[in-house]
Amino acid sequence: MELYDGRLEEEEGEDGLTALKTPEGMEKHAYLFMVKGQGKKAKELQDKINATRDQLLHLLKPDEKELFVDPKPYNIAKQANLLNATEPASTLVGKRTWASINLEYQPVGALLALLTQYQNNATALEADVIGKLQYGVNQSSHIIDELNAAIIPQSNYVMEGKNYTAKVMLIASSSSTKSKITMNGAPLSTMEGQVGKIDFRANGIGEKTVKGQIEVADPKTGEPTYYPYEHTYQVFKPVATVSADALKLLYRSLDNPLSISVPGYSAADIRVEASGGAQISGTNGQYNIKVNGSTPQVNVTVYAKGKKMGTSEFRVRNVPAPGAMLGGIPNNGNAVTKGQLCAQNRVLATLGQDFAYNLQFSVLKYRFIYSPRHGNPEVINGSGDVLTSQMKNLMCRSKRGDRFIIEGITAKDTKYGMVKKVNSMTLTVR
Repeated sequence: MELYDGRLEEEEGEDGLTALKTPEGMEKHAYLFMVKGQGKKAKELQDKINATRDQLLHLLKPDEKELFVDPKPYNIAKQANLLNATEPASTLVGKRTWASINLEYQPVGALLALLTQYQNNATALEADVIGKLQYGVNQSSHIIDELNAAIIPQSNYVMEGKNYTAKVMLIASSSSTKSKITMNGAPLSTMEGQVGKIDFRANGIGEKTVKGQIEVADPKTGEPTYYPYEHTYQVFKPVATVSADALKLLYRSLDNPLSISVPGYSAADIRVEASGGAQISGTNGQYNIKVNGSTPQVNVTVYAKGKKMGTSEFRVRNVPAPGAMLGGIPNNGNAVTKGQLCAQNRVLATLGQDFAYNLQFSVLKYRFIYSPRHGNPEVINGSGDVLTSQMKNLMCRSKRGDRFIIEGITAKDTKYGMVKKVNSMTLTVR
């Protein structure tokens, strides 16, 4: 109907379906069924009609292991069946096929009536088969004398905003039939009437399968009949998520680790995407995201089995400049003794214990300035992180009030190769 702009608008007081806007249209559906995809749509429709007929009739086919041994119910249903999409046998129609007769040269109004007729024929055949199946069940020696309501949910966990889906049905059973139920090869220990109860501890994360069979004796032969069952379920760890939203930061040039999980889904079901040119790597819930700094923020979106679960926004920041240390002496502005100075051998660069990542920096160069309380300052350029003998000598003979300044420091981190300017430090001898 969408191909021909649908139906007319409903008038006030009008009930039921309104007329088509263009019931005489033919070209668009003829193209859809017969031309587009070389007639693939027409072939699919014809195959579905015939497959539905065959599947329904197959339920009545005689088989000594099935419900019917007598072919009579099958033959009656087959003869009465009107659900056919077979090729014409008459030569009067030339080389025209079922598809061309029914789908190509019919106006859309007639086509809708034809498709409705096929739906009605399918419903009639279904009702006929169900009636004969009920009759066949009643003819067996199994006396169905118990009915119970059952609800089978698609999942016991439903996310906010998603649909709760379940099947509700009547379950028929026979109180006189004794059944044996096994699970994973072992008999069930708990039975409530004819209903077995499965109860076991779930171990291991991921998709799991429980399967077994129900054994009942054939009322005619006494031989056992087996009915297998199988169900797939997901096992996941209980999750409690605590996050400080104000600290959602990603640092440029670093591998920023992210742990991502979605309750009710295994790690294999999860897919992660990021905006702003960010690159994500990793599997099984553990990921690294690297940002190039082209945008001030990055959005990370999580999908589970193709469904969007949510998006988190992260701010992008540069790695801060490291601070300098003289050996074990921190850059805290406190005065130090000559002995403490004399014991140091290296100039270090560090982001400190409060930075989220353990980045190791190696000092490439620096400038060492000795500013005595009385006298002219001395400037020495250092290469690498080791203090020269001249620097050591100046520190070991320093006096109270003298100052040492380490500035112009350049350092490189050992993992990513980032070169950073390091904050300078000043030390005063006490």
